[in-house]
Amino acid sequence: MQRDIGMEFMAASNYPPETRTDEQNGLPRPESPDNSTGPDKITFKLPSPEDTVYSSHSVYGGSGGSCGCEDPAADPEGFGGPNGRRSLFEILRTRRSIRRYSAEEISAECLSYLLWASCGISGESDEFRTAPSAGAIHPVETSLSIQNCSWLPKKDGIWRYNPTEHELSLVAEGIDAVAGLGRACMMQPQVLRAPVVFFWTAKPYRAVWKYGTRGYRDIFLDAGHICQNLYLAGVDADIGVCAINAFADEAVKAQLRLPEDEIVVYAASCGHKRR
Repeated sequence: MQRDIGMEFMAASNYPPETRTDEQNGLPRPESPDNSTGPDKITFKLPSPEDTVYSSHSVYGGSGGSCGCEDPAADPEGFGGPNGRRSLFEILRTRRSIRRYSAEEISAECLSYLLWASCGISGESDEFRTAPSAGAIHPVETSLSIQNCSWLPKKDGIWRYNPTEHELSLVAEGIDAVAGLGRACMMQPQVLRAPVVFFWTAKPYRAVWKYGTRGYRDIFLDAGHICQNLYLAGVDADIGVCAINAFADEAVKAQLRLPEDEIVVYAASCGHKRR
């Protein structure tokens, strides 16, 4: 009988674990990685409800300050939420995977919103975030491939997100680093053309420490929650999003400069919709 690695994984991660977890054995909780290293940083202003009134004067625009959303007055059924924003019903109804993007850059304000909405801190401690996580462990980290963004000091490069400070730190500079990730993602057009591509990675032991082998499942579930948040925020900001699971893991890992104990989990491209 042919070996089914998927079923083996499911069996190996059954709950409860067969052995005591490291948490139960009294080992200290693993620390979150320091994502604030490096001299080149971008610190964002946290979004607020007052910022996210989508109109022709929205702060979540690209060049010119408009994010391309329709005027609420022209589409009253589509903007049933407070302050003229789309209702949750409308966001869910219109969510799609968008693969074709215009050449317009994503503004700093818009990227700040997408980062915070996908996995930002929403409470007084970093355990409270916009996306749920088993045991509030939050093992999933966010890296970004960014190109053609004029507001960045290095307009092309790879950046790492620090949710505690709501800031980005430069990992690798230049279009070659961005192009390397495109190749690692099988030259998919949406990756090559997107101004921003999210990459979600994880150090498995942060989840395994608490849940044993079951923690591996939690990592993938957590990444799914984060990606769905990005989709919904994208609809809200009129930004197209497309989830990506076709990539060469080790090649992406090398381009993101990840340590040996960190794995690549998921990705998503983002850009203004091609009209």
